Amino acid sequence: MIKYLSILYIVFLSFFLLEFSFSGIGHSKVSQDVFPFNLKNSLSNSILNSFVSAIDSKAKLIDDMPQRNDTNTFSTMGLLSSVLFPDNEIKGSFNSEKNDTFENETIANMSKYEFPKIISGNWTLNVTQGNVTDFNSIFKLVTSVGLEKHFVKINNFENNNNVSIILNPYTKTMINGYVDFIIDDQLFESHLPIKIQLNRINTIIISIDKQTVSDLLFNNSIYGVADSFKNFRNNELLVKDEQ
Repeated sequence: MIKYLSILYIVFLSFFLLEFSFSGIGHSKVSQDVFPFNLKNSLSNSILNSFVSAIDSKAKLIDDMPQRNDTNTFSTMGLLSSVLFPDNEIKGSFNSEKNDTFENETIANMSKYEFPKIISGNWTLNVTQGNVTDFNSIFKLVTSVGLEKHFVKINNFENNNNVSIILNPYTKTMINGYVDFIIDDQLFESHLPIKIQLNRINTIIISIDKQTVSDLLFNNSIYGVADSFKNFRNNELLVKDEQ
């Protein structure tokens, strides 16, 4: 009898300790019908399901992003070479003063608008998944008679978030955004609206829509050629000139 009472006492004590271990401050009480082994499996499956769900959500997010392809990812670079001809309206305003005075300052100002300006430099453009990741241009700007010379930089390109860039290698591709315009290492204008046009991946046209810069460039666009054009696989699309 004493033996059976001892066994009953041990079973009761074990059950009490098991119940106590799954109840207490900060923990929900576990039903007596749930064994520890099943509870462990339940918690493990819950954690595993949460982990898998997180992976699935990330995978869906990645799948929703546009993949790199020949139309939205490319890199190109080349040379700028343009002749900017004076704007007739600006030139006319100084010609009217020419008959009234021949002071040195007036003649110097007139010369800036009477002679064409020459641009010579280079440019680079990188586009990744429809967004410009880098655009830089540096060139010399000098009048044809050598009266003035400036070093110009165009950088810090900001994308137009409303439009994704899609390359059309058989016609023109338009890129809109904003840049900083630096003259002789001094910031001339910031956040300037800019339009970049690629024509059949062979040429580039740069236009800046700000009057102060337009006056400097005689309301002309800047023209250049592409020396290299690579797709997202880094394959060269332009035929290299033989040396």
